[in-house]
Amino acid sequence: MVDVRQVERARIKAFYKLLVDRLGADVWAKRRAVFVERIREKESKINLKMPIEPQLFSPTDGDIDWYILVAELAHDFPYSDCAYSSRRIYPYAMAIGALAQLVWKIPNVEGVLDKMLANNTKPETQIFELLTASFYLKNGYEVSFIPENSIVWPDGKPQRSPDLLVKGGDMEMYVECKRADKQTKYSHTEEEAWATIWGQLGAQMLEVAPWSVVDLTFHEQVSDVTADDVIRMVELAAKRGAGKVREDSISAEIRGIDRARLRRHYRHNNVRPNSPQHELLVFGDMDSNEKRSIATIAESIVRPGTSDVFLNIFVEDVANCVAAQWRCDHAISLERRSRHFKGLANDGVTQIPPDKPGIVHVWYETVEGVVIEEVRSGKNNANISEFDASGTSVMGVLIHGVNYYPFEDDYEWAETVQYFARVPDLMRLYQHSLMLAGDKALEVEDITHWEQDKASKAID
Repeated sequence: MVDVRQVERARIKAFYKLLVDRLGADVWAKRRAVFVERIREKESKINLKMPIEPQLFSPTDGDIDWYILVAELAHDFPYSDCAYSSRRIYPYAMAIGALAQLVWKIPNVEGVLDKMLANNTKPETQIFELLTASFYLKNGYEVSFIPENSIVWPDGKPQRSPDLLVKGGDMEMYVECKRADKQTKYSHTEEEAWATIWGQLGAQMLEVAPWSVVDLTFHEQVSDVTADDVIRMVELAAKRGAGKVREDSISAEIRGIDRARLRRHYRHNNVRPNSPQHELLVFGDMDSNEKRSIATIAESIVRPGTSDVFLNIFVEDVANCVAAQWRCDHAISLERRSRHFKGLANDGVTQIPPDKPGIVHVWYETVEGVVIEEVRSGKNNANISEFDASGTSVMGVLIHGVNYYPFEDDYEWAETVQYFARVPDLMRLYQHSLMLAGDKALEVEDITHWEQDKASKAID
């Protein structure tokens, strides 16, 4: 019987080898040392009187050195991890790593790898290009990367080139990859506003509402609400004791953490803060569609492993803990977080030369939750369906939405493909329609993963 974990490990390590072989082992050793030093510097001094979460190292998504380090650590260094981030990276690493030997032989792949490994742009753009190339290899096609600006268009004018030339049977087609930013600028601004609020709210709750979780809904833009406004509402909810309280700009409902259950767990286990296991203990569940913050005052911490180990801070016992779950239902927030991808699709279409048919792939992460994805899906249907591509050779646009679900001891991912075609039976080009899918991934038709998430929550 095949050991799934061993298969996963082998594919992730193949991804690691692909990148390090191109970068050079000596170069990676130096870059690794610098990155690890950043981690150690951040986590060298932990003040146990303050919430531990903001004192921990938090990796950024746009650093290729973190991708390489995650792949190196995976399955071999259990004490060293940032689970929310690493479980997001694993599916990419496995999908590319499963075909790493073929990817390495793709004509012109060196340029893609070098641009990504330079780490001075957006490496996730090239990650998606490698993922798309792996997707076509998995579907039985021959693949070549097209160097930038290397195609002369019929009108002789300089224009950007598509990313891939794909061949299968008698057919050749161009493929363009468009990676949407993980979040909109508005989403970043909203989360920065929340971080400012939580810095004060968490401290106040630790004082006046210890061992509690508050559920907040902002009815105004988060940037228009002050921390004092939120603190006042939380105090009002705490006095009420049960049920939801609301003023014009905020709704709040507070409940206690299952302290007895949490303490029982800590009597026998140390727990990594900022982890799915900690989220489960505090909230009673894990939910990748919700925005959550936790403030933990640790009684004591341990750093298991040898002196060479890093990212290995565990809490032995908890002195105090509070948490919040929040969302915004203001019309401006819903509108600006749920952007559609007509613009990206249009950019992709304009990069397909007219001498061959083409496909545009758009990739994005469904990190904003079910409500936003429902709104976004409607926008995509309305805007991209009406997009006029009649003067081009593009056969269709495929939009891949993905979400990641870290669990206490495992993780899952889900991918939804929405396609907009100018030719009949476009999806017959693909035996496998999911980019992240492995050998036995379950493909479910006629339902999105956010619809599945919504149905699952309703059942719960």
